[in-house]
Amino acid sequence: MRRSPRDSEGVASTVATLFSLLILLVFLQAALVAPIPARQYDAEWQTSTAAVAAFRQLRSTLATLAPAGTTFTVPMPMGTDAVSVFAASSPGTLSFRGDQGTARISFRFVPQFYNADVRKIDQDVVLLMDSSGSMVWNDPQRLRISGAKEYVDRLIYPDRVAIVDFDSDALLTKMNAGGSPHHLNTPGHDGIPNHAEAKTDLDTIDSSGGTNFGDAIRIANDELAAYGNPNHAWVEILLTDGENNAQWMDDRARAESLRARALGITIYTIGLGSAPDAALLTEIATNTGGTYYAAPNAQSIRWIYLEISRRYQSAFSCGIYASSDVSMGVLSLDLLNQEYPRQSVRLEAGGISVVQRDGSVILDGMPSKYVATGSGAGALTLSILSLTGATASTSGTWAETVSVRTITRETVDQKILKVRLDEEADAIANITRTLDDWASQGAATPSAQQAVGTLLDDAEAFTRRAHGNATAGDIPGAKFDVDRAQSRLSAAATEAERQASLRQMQSWLAAMLRDMVLASGCRLEQWRNWYDGISITLESPAATLWARWFNETFRAEGALVSAGVSGDRAVISLHAIDRFVLEYRLAEITIGGAPWGGSHLP
Repeated sequence: MRRSPRDSEGVASTVATLFSLLILLVFLQAALVAPIPARQYDAEWQTSTAAVAAFRQLRSTLATLAPAGTTFTVPMPMGTDAVSVFAASSPGTLSFRGDQGTARISFRFVPQFYNADVRKIDQDVVLLMDSSGSMVWNDPQRLRISGAKEYVDRLIYPDRVAIVDFDSDALLTKMNAGGSPHHLNTPGHDGIPNHAEAKTDLDTIDSSGGTNFGDAIRIANDELAAYGNPNHAWVEILLTDGENNAQWMDDRARAESLRARALGITIYTIGLGSAPDAALLTEIATNTGGTYYAAPNAQSIRWIYLEISRRYQSAFSCGIYASSDVSMGVLSLDLLNQEYPRQSVRLEAGGISVVQRDGSVILDGMPSKYVATGSGAGALTLSILSLTGATASTSGTWAETVSVRTITRETVDQKILKVRLDEEADAIANITRTLDDWASQGAATPSAQQAVGTLLDDAEAFTRRAHGNATAGDIPGAKFDVDRAQSRLSAAATEAERQASLRQMQSWLAAMLRDMVLASGCRLEQWRNWYDGISITLESPAATLWARWFNETFRAEGALVSAGVSGDRAVISLHAIDRFVLEYRLAEITIGGAPWGGSHLP
């Protein structure tokens, strides 16, 4: 049947209507929907900016902490409402953890000198042994192996030892010989029944291949982190006669030395012959509080091992006080933005960090002040903020109220004693004169006098050189010499007792010399405490940012700073501090309405 003209006109009218609706939808898309991402970005940016401003306002008020009992509130924008019916909201989560530790600040000092005793320091030690091909001519008699065995012989239960064999690659023994790895807790490495198995492992070290001590440090760090006893001193001794074979190996060595510092590991480095990378080996040791030793020939390796071992076989306790303060409590806001970058804002230890994908930053660090006092030293003031209160969390897009009540403010002002090294050198010289005087009267044989006197002369010389370096502002150089002076003094006390046991020196003279030596060693230890300065341990997802902030902030003021990071832990040391002022501030945080009310901060 043929269609009527009226039917054709109806179809045309329907098509025209649909076409008009399509045009209208396109227009609505262009006019209403397309701008939504940009509008959402702007809205989320405004929320983020307002949130950061609220955090900074809260910190600023606490930084000038009012008297105890003062209360106030801060409105905290948590998220962003949808900008259109076509968009979704971007909620945030505001949380407070009053039981979460964020920072620990500690230092050691000797307020006065007490009667002394000698004690052994238990250690977990990893020996990092170079097995590169150059050892064929640099150590043809394998004296590095016999020296390491002598170090092992001086270990006493519960000391433990593991060994890393490295050339182009690095492996725990006896993986290097095709066996299973021997760890710190492997029988024969843990002192049960003795350390004989560890000495057998040293015999597997060959002389073939390249040099990669960066990976050796990584394996040693992993070993101590996994198997180390936290009640022991953690020690690594790295011996090499050359340089790494690639730049990435140097980079790994540096990074692993900083990780070692954060783990509490001390690395001693030994450079054999004329070709080791002394600068890098020194940097690695310095980063961890250890010492670099240059071994001009293989014969000197033994004495370096013995020198290191003496630091752990005896130590002098002379009334050292340890002071520690902890910051608790974290207020955090996680903004789950859709267009503007997602971010986490944290108030912790008196500072504000902002962590986000496209760039993280410490907005405000711990309130602090450093003033140089001359010759590389300085005075430090730190304000540490601790927050208490019930753990709470809330999510949404509204502005939540954070209520604050100040509790206390305390100040500790501690002058850290710095021993005069020139006077200590004179005191050591007096010990030598005492020895010579009594030896001339027959209390010691000439051989015993020489054996003990040579060590005392070395200690005096190192102490005088340390004084010269400290006066010139070379504090790390002075610390190196103080380390060596302490080692020689410890050796002199041991040697005096040995000579007494051999009947080459009267026992009373040996005991008198030991007491004089240990008292001098105590005073040098106090100088080391002064050098170690203030240690700050931060537990935070922003640990790397905190380490960078301390480095940049305090080095710009001329402070001597070292920092290491491992995961969420940063360990920062501010060395050579003459005076330390700690302002401790405590406040209670409540999310939402507080029972005490409080004045509102707009």
